[in-house]
Amino acid sequence: MASGLVAVLALFLLGDAAVRGSWDVVLRSVGPLGALVWVLWVLTFRPHIRIDADTVTVVNPLRRTEVPWGAVEDVRMRFQIVLDVVGGRRLTCWGGPSLPRPKPARRGEPRVLRQPDEFVVLRDRWSERREGSPDGPVTRGWDVPALASGVVVVVLCVVAVIV
Repeated sequence: MASGLVAVLALFLLGDAAVRGSWDVVLRSVGPLGALVWVLWVLTFRPHIRIDADTVTVVNPLRRTEVPWGAVEDVRMRFQIVLDVVGGRRLTCWGGPSLPRPKPARRGEPRVLRQPDEFVVLRDRWSERREGSPDGPVTRGWDVPALASGVVVVVLCVVAVIV
C-alpha cells in the first residue's frame, strides 16, 4: 500500500514538473525517484510464492528458487513461511504471510494462534504432492525482471547525474 502511494506521488511530481515545462527537473528527478520506487517494488511487491503441480517457486528480492515437492522436507511457519529443503537448507519466503497476532481470549481460555489461509493451502498442497512427486534438483537463480528493471533505474540515475 505504501509503495503504491510513493509511486503515485512520484509520478504526480514528475508529471507536474513536465506540465510546467521544467524538463531539467524531470531529468534530474526521474533517476532517484525511479530508484526509490524500484527498491520499494523489489522489497514489498515483487516477492511471492507460486504453487504449481510439481514445484513451489519462491521469489525473494533479486532471487528465484524452484523447489520440487519431493525435495521439500517440511513447511512451517515462523515469522514467515519457511521451507525445509532436502540437504538441511532452509528457504525463508519473503512473499508469504506473516504470523498474525493472537486473538484475545476470555479468562481461563488459552490464546489461539490462527494460521494464515495461504500457509494452510501451501501445507495441504505439500502433503498431497510430496509422496508422488519425483525428487528433482532445487533450482536457484537471479530474478531477471527485477534485475533488468534495476539496470534501467541505474541508467536513469546516471542520466540524472550527467544532466
